[in-house]
Amino acid sequence: MNKLEEFREFAKTKPMLKDLVEQGKYTWQDLFERYDIYGPEDELFSDKKEEIEESSKSESEGEKKEGLGSILNALNGFDPDKISDGLNGMKKILNILSEVTKPDEAPKLSKRKVSRPYQRNDD
Repeated sequence: MNKLEEFREFAKTKPMLKDLVEQGKYTWQDLFERYDIYGPEDELFSDKKEEIEESSKSESEGEKKEGLGSILNALNGFDPDKISDGLNGMKKILNILSEVTKPDEAPKLSKRKVSRPYQRNDD
């Protein structure tokens, strides 16, 4: 049996390897290279590592719930009317600025130049 087949059989016995790949921490190539170099006794493949990751997952899930709760609490403090008023004020300011910074229009032509553009003045 070659190393790749050995690794496949080994990976079937360690479901935590699939979890590591799905989480994006490692690729299958990375895991195979580690298996090839260090063998199945590597600390990455140990059962203790699996227990440590499970405990860290439960801690991080608790932190995520806290984080989400704090975000929801912060959103409860917002008044939609005040937000709308603030956005309308910004819109007015932007309109005023666009009027002030608008490029000058083309100079207006005199009535004579418009009505008879090719007439000479010595008539």
